[in-house]
Amino acid sequence: MLMFSMNSCRKEGFITDSSASLVFSQDTVLFDTVFTTLGSTTKVFKVYNNFNESILISSISLPENSQYVFNIDGVDGPVVENIEVLPNDSLYVFVEVTIDPGNANLPFLIEEDIVFVTNGNTQNVHLMAYGQDAYFHGGLGGLNVIANCNEVWMNDKPHVIYGILAVDSACCLTIQAGTQVYVHAKSGIYIYKGCINIDGDLGNEVVFQGDRLELQYANIPGQWGIQLDFVVQTGFGPEIASVSRGGIWLNQSTGSVIDYAIIKNGGIGIQIDTTGVAAGYALEIKNTEIDNMSAIGLWSQGGSITGFNNLITDCAQSCAAFTIGGKYRMDHCTFGNYWNLGARTAPTFYVNNYYEDINQNLQIRTLEQAEFRNCIMYGSNASIEDFNEFVIDLENPELQNYFFYYCLLDSDIDVDNDLSHFQQIKKQVPFFVDPTIGDFHVPSNADTRMEGNAAGTLSGTNFDLDNLFRENLLYVKGCYRKNN
Repeated sequence: MLMFSMNSCRKEGFITDSSASLVFSQDTVLFDTVFTTLGSTTKVFKVYNNFNESILISSISLPENSQYVFNIDGVDGPVVENIEVLPNDSLYVFVEVTIDPGNANLPFLIEEDIVFVTNGNTQNVHLMAYGQDAYFHGGLGGLNVIANCNEVWMNDKPHVIYGILAVDSACCLTIQAGTQVYVHAKSGIYIYKGCINIDGDLGNEVVFQGDRLELQYANIPGQWGIQLDFVVQTGFGPEIASVSRGGIWLNQSTGSVIDYAIIKNGGIGIQIDTTGVAAGYALEIKNTEIDNMSAIGLWSQGGSITGFNNLITDCAQSCAAFTIGGKYRMDHCTFGNYWNLGARTAPTFYVNNYYEDINQNLQIRTLEQAEFRNCIMYGSNASIEDFNEFVIDLENPELQNYFFYYCLLDSDIDVDNDLSHFQQIKKQVPFFVDPTIGDFHVPSNADTRMEGNAAGTLSGTNFDLDNLFRENLLYVKGCYRKNN
């Protein structure tokens, strides 16, 4: 009876009965938090004609001055008319949103309907987007120097970085506790002979991550970090080559400080190039987590770094690479590499003092200091035969200054007869709660291999990354004390 009614209400091959309804793949399209003015990712839904006859959609429309846009069959809205859907066929509708904040600092909700009219029958698909106003910095292409030499980033709303944001010589960028920093692809912060002070607190950390906020991007590495493109001549003509740099890149920095930061889902977390302060350190980094990098967590090229209570984990290459010499003094740090997104060939922890120049000549630099106390350098590749997660690769090692004290590491080094290694534990699995899910706390049943020693440690290490006091019975290696 229904089919007879439909067949009797045709005009020019289209169903004309007002009861003939479209079917949608979803009745609501939800966008995760979208930063204002930047636009969103594209969402898609399908429109079905489940009848054995063609159906004509007389109009598809959005409200006037809508913040959404759509495209159907290659035609852009906000109004599209006379769209045919063939029998038992479907169409794709692509939707994006760009949000006008109205100066609202807090997240807000934008709801509208995309309206389909077919034979006088009106149907809706609901659109929902959570918006967030933000401070925007930089721009695409080249260096974008911060406007104010000693700029302070407030924590009242997120900060979004596009392109390479530069802190110039003798200038300093300060970032307040609790600030959320979202960085676009191939973007980051470049500090040249200046400084950056990241001033977080426990529970109110400064967080750096990519600017894609959809749920599926929550744990994807490599979303951000400075990438330099340049033209090279090949046998096939000019081609674009790229080199990756740190998401936070310090070049001859003049005493930067990073405290209670979380840096995640990038390419190279922090990069330090060349010692900036002869008597001190280019970077003091403490109580900071670097996680899920598609290359290296902390990378130095002849730099100078001090710090404690740092947790650097799960990188496609090394958690830490201290290369071309330099100066390093770090205590109670956990370098734990349990990367599971592919094969890894680089060690968790790597130190060297040379590089090969363009003429394949070896250039040796002095390792002025490499002193690490109560640290853990370990990873999942320790179970592979002939693989070392801890590698010291030095030219003229007798002339270099390095010392590892009460560390737990994976190495074939004969620590019993090496004065540069004191009270080491090697080739033994560290006690972690569950590193495969990112929990590097030390359980209460950890045995003596985890024991540390407070002698000579840096000021401030009497409290761990959770700001818990390191009591004698709970004093262990790594960034956390033992659970009690």
